[in-house]
Formats: sequence, C-alpha cells, structure tokens
Amino acid sequence: MMQVSKRPWYQGAVSFWLKDVGSASYFIAATITSFLCLIATGIEELITLMIMFATICMYSAIAWQSIKMQATEWQSLVVGYREHVMFQGKVFIVFSNLISILSIIIAGNINLLATLTLANLIGLVIWFLNRSFSHLFTSVCYFSYFVATLVCVLIEQLPVWLIPVNIIAYIAIALLHNNFSSAYVWRPDSLSNYRNGLQSGWSPIPSGFLSDYGSSINKGLFPLSYFVGSGLSQYLILLTLLCTIGVVINLFYNITEHVIFVLTLCLFAIVTLSLWGKIQKQNSWELLFTLPIYNSSFSAKVALSNSVLKLAILVASLCFITASALSLANPTFLIFNILSYSLACSAGVLLSFAIGNVCKNINLLSFFMCISFGLNMGLANYMFDHGNDISELIIMATYTLAMAAINRFTVRYL
Repeated sequence: MMQVSKRPWYQGAVSFWLKDVGSASYFIAATITSFLCLIATGIEELITLMIMFATICMYSAIAWQSIKMQATEWQSLVVGYREHVMFQGKVFIVFSNLISILSIIIAGNINLLATLTLANLIGLVIWFLNRSFSHLFTSVCYFSYFVATLVCVLIEQLPVWLIPVNIIAYIAIALLHNNFSSAYVWRPDSLSNYRNGLQSGWSPIPSGFLSDYGSSINKGLFPLSYFVGSGLSQYLILLTLLCTIGVVINLFYNITEHVIFVLTLCLFAIVTLSLWGKIQKQNSWELLFTLPIYNSSFSAKVALSNSVLKLAILVASLCFITASALSLANPTFLIFNILSYSLACSAGVLLSFAIGNVCKNINLLSFFMCISFGLNMGLANYMFDHGNDISELIIMATYTLAMAAINRFTVRYL
C-alpha cells in the first residue's frame, strides 16, 4: 500500500472533475450556471432557477465521484484518495455558494437565500444517499431536479423562515448520517451501475418501459434511434403524456406559462440525454456503414441529419399543438406567439445536434451544451411571451432554416 504523501489540494482536479465524462457533465454545468447567476441578478425568476440548478449540479458531481469510489478500489489502493477527492468537492461547493451569495447581494433579495439553503439541502440528500447506494442515483437526481423546478416555477419567492429550517436539517443530517449505512464502501453491483449510467446518461426511464409502443417512432427516426436507443421513443411518448396532463389541468386552473416552461425544460433535457447516448456510441459507425441501405459513410451521415430534421419537425408539431390547446384557456396569446415558440424549440433541437456533430470531446460538448441549453430555453420562452409580431415570426423561420442547413453541413464532421 502506498504511503501518505503531502500533495496540494488541487492536484488531480482536472482528471477527477473534467476528464471523467460523468462528473464533467455536472461539474461544467454547475460552474457555468454559477457565473451566469451574476449576470441574471435583475431577472428574479431566472436567477432563482439558476441558483437552484447550479448548486444541485455541483452536489451531483460529488455524488458521481462517490459512486465511482464504490465501483473501483482506488480508495483502498491509494492512501488518502477519498479524502483528497472529497476535499476538492467541498471546496467547489463552497466556491459555488460564495458566487451565489454574491449574486444574491447584488440582486438585493434575501428570499433568494432561502432558495440557496433549500438547494444545498436537496444537494446534500443527493450526495449522502448516493455515497452509500449507487443504484439510487437516477431516481434521486431526477426526482430532486423535478422538485426543484416545481418549487422555482410555482413559488415566486420562498419565505425567509425557511432559512433556519434548512440549517437545522443540515445539522440533523450531519449528526445522523453515520447511523444509516457505511459510506464509500465497495459493492459488487456498483460497477455495473456506474457503467450502465455512464453509457445511458443515467436515463430515468427503465429500458422496457413503453417499449412496445415506440417501435414505429424508432423506425421513423432511424438512424438517430440507432445511437440513442429505445429511450428516444420513450422520451417522446412521456413528453406527449406530460403535455396532455398539462393541457387538461389548464382547463381548470390557468397554468399556461408553467406548462410551457416545463415543456421547454423537459424538451431540451431530452435532447441533452439523446446527445449523451449518441456520443457514447460514436464508435459504432462501422456497424451502421455495413448495412446495405447505405452506399457510403456519407450517405449514412446524411440519413442521420434527415432523422434529426424529422425529430425537429415532431418537436415543432408537439409544441404547436400543446401551445394551441393551452391558449384556449388563455386567449391573450396570438397565433404568432405559438408559431414563434414552436419554431424556436425546433431550431434549438437542430442547434444542439449541430453542436454534437462538431464536438468530439465530451468536455467541450458539455460546455457548449450548457450554453445552448440556456439560450434555447430563454429564446423559446421569450418568443412565447413576446413573439406576437409577424416580423419576429419571419426571423424565427429564417433562424430555423439556418439551423437545419447547419445541421446538414456539420454531419460531415461526424
């Protein structure tokens, strides 16, 4: 066994947090969003969501490292390995919180401090659960993100009295966590959980769920479904079900803007998961090229571009139908708003896949996907609220066509 050696706390940080593709996807998203909080201080709804998202993402990156320790024996072979990595994670958590506190001071809204403490509480639960139970990562993370999103969307400002309540919860978890189970212990199933999560992007949908209903969708979106798998049709079916539920509820309670926000958020989250699955199977091109339906590798790439275009058209249709149905209860939204919003979502899908065509490095992909995620979300929601002019509709149509052309052009770099 290696002897304990003095090393700077930052040694190996690049390898641990940026070269590990799983941890990097959360760490990069948390870092970018943390700094964007300083820019969004004047937009209350946006900074609330960004503070929550940045904090939970940073804890998710630490939880990923915790699962990796359960799946490997590095902490047993290298003395001080676990303490070193976890200390780096704690430094990043503190740094992220300091940036969030600075943005709260600039915004001058103490209620945002309640949001930050709640985000830390949710993140702490994610970390402490997954450092003992690797199989819970998917369900815990996605449930936490879902709850955090609902809190930000449905509650304008969290009450100040929630701050001491969250602090008391921190203390309780810190005092009692050792009574639940042993942490960071190697378990036989941890390696399989880690590998499956790494390949699928920790998809929250079981592999067999709704698989009997999506064969025609996967066939129509081939060869994109070849890379993403059955999850592509599952995502689309679930998104359609969520839209239907939202439209039905909207008939009784006016939640039009909330449904549109959640729809847009889920849509681009699905695109991110699809790109992750596609990147993990990047080396499978050879099997696709051997199919007799393609004359060359370029024809297969063009077919992939066409399937992405079909997906964008499906997305535009779903967004148009959902927004039109929602507008029945809220007639203030014009047809221009609905069309502009639908085109913005479609263009966002095309832009995201164009980035995936060009970026081979997972770190660069994570970086640009975070930026495009925020831009696409902002543009789509802005068009739904303010795209009520024909000139804006023409601009969005031109932008969508440009993204379709860029997606077709960039497939040659796959």
